Amino acid sequence: MKQLIFKGIIHEWIEKLTKTIAKVLVVSGESGKHQVYERILSSLDLEIVKAMSGQEAMNVVQEQDFFLILMDVQLPEMDGFETASLLLDHPKNNHIPIVFITSCVGDDVSELKAYAFGAVDYLEEPINDEIVKGKVGVFLKLYQQKLTLVQSYETGINSEEELLARKEQLENIIEKQEVELQSSIDNFTTAETNLVESDKMASLGRLVAGVSHDLNTSVGICVTGASYMQEIMSELIFCYKNGKLRKQDLDKFIHTAPQSTEIVLTNLERASDLISSFKLVAVDVACDMNREFNLYEYIVNVMQSLHSETKRGSHEVFVEGDTLINIDNNPGAISQIITNLVLNSVIHAFTENESGRIIITVTKEKDCIRMLYTDDGKGMDEEQLKRVFEPFYTTRRGSGGSGLGMYMVYNLVTNKLKGEVKCSSEIGKGIKVDICFPV
Repeated sequence: MKQLIFKGIIHEWIEKLTKTIAKVLVVSGESGKHQVYERILSSLDLEIVKAMSGQEAMNVVQEQDFFLILMDVQLPEMDGFETASLLLDHPKNNHIPIVFITSCVGDDVSELKAYAFGAVDYLEEPINDEIVKGKVGVFLKLYQQKLTLVQSYETGINSEEELLARKEQLENIIEKQEVELQSSIDNFTTAETNLVESDKMASLGRLVAGVSHDLNTSVGICVTGASYMQEIMSELIFCYKNGKLRKQDLDKFIHTAPQSTEIVLTNLERASDLISSFKLVAVDVACDMNREFNLYEYIVNVMQSLHSETKRGSHEVFVEGDTLINIDNNPGAISQIITNLVLNSVIHAFTENESGRIIITVTKEKDCIRMLYTDDGKGMDEEQLKRVFEPFYTTRRGSGGSGLGMYMVYNLVTNKLKGEVKCSSEIGKGIKVDICFPV
C-alpha cells in the first residue's frame, strides 16, 4: 500500500515537471542585464524569469520551480549574499544552485563570501557570453538528466544490467562532484590564505578615508582663516593708501589678526601631525616589513589616524603603559590589529549617540609583549564569545559588519606576530582582548 502511494506521488511529480519548461531565475536591479541574459540564453530550451530585487526573488521562488539562479551581488535594499542566505535556509529552495555575478573585479573577500553563502560559481563582469551560456547549459543538462532518471524509475526499469548502468552513472557523477568539491575547497583555502593580504589594503583604505576627512576639515579652516585675514588686510591697506586710516581700524586689525593667525597655525599643525602619522602607518601597512620602532608611540600614531572613526561617537581613547618599549617586529600587522579592534568597538560595542571609552595598555613581561585592549561597550554573551574569532560571524549582518574583523585579528596575531590572543566579555561589561607575542 505504501509503495503504491509513493509511486503515485512520483507520478504526479513527473507529470508536473514534464509539463513545465525548465526555468532559470535572473536577479538583477538593472533591466539592461536581463536583456543581455535573454540574448545569451536565447538558444537554450529554457524560460527566463526576472526579478529586480532580493525580496522579489524570494517571492518568485516560493511560487515557481527553478533549476538555476543567476544573481547579482549588488542589489537594491538587500544584497545578493543576504538574499542567497535566506533562499538556501528554506528547505523548498536549498537544492537550487546559485551563480553569483559581480562587477567588483579581483575582490577575493567577496569571492570567499560567495562560496561561504552557498554559491556554486562566481563570475566577474564583463561576462563572457560563451562561458555563461556553457555554465547554464551544464546545469540545464543536469536538470534534464534528473528528469530522465526519475522518468526511468516511473517506467519500471528494474533489470540488473540497467540498474548497474545507473549505478555506474551515479558513481561517475559523484566522483565528478567530489573532484569539483575538492577544487572548491582548494579555492576556499587559497582565498583564506590571501585574506590577510587583501585586508591589509582594506585597512589602508579605511585610514585614507579617515585621514582625508580630517585633513579636509583642517585645511578648510585654514583657508577660511587666511581668507578672512586677507580681507581685513586689504581693507587696512586701502584705508592707509587713501589717508582714511582710523584708530578703530587699526584696533580691529590688531585684535583680529592674532586670533586668525592662531587658528591657521593650530590647524596647520593638526594637518601636519595627521600627515606624519598617516605616512608612517601607511608605509608600514603597504610594505609589510619588520623594523625597529617604539610600540607606545606607534599605537598613538595609529589612533591619531583613526580619529575620524572615534570622534563620530565622541568616544574617549587612551593609550597607557610602558612608553619605552622598542621592538623589532611588523608594524603593519600592529596597525591592522588596532584598526580592526577599534572599528569592531565602534560598530558593535556602542549604540548610536552613545559615547564609549577605549583603553589600550602596553607592557613588557619577561620575553613577552602584552597589548591589552578594552572597551566599556555592551559586551557579548557566551555564545557570541565562543564564535568571536570565526570568519564571517557577525551580529550586524547588513548593518556595517562583515564578520572578518576579529578573524583578521586572530590571523595577524598568530601568523604575523607568532603570538596568542584571548577574548573575554560579559553582557553590559564591555570586551577585553589580551594579545601576547614574543619580543
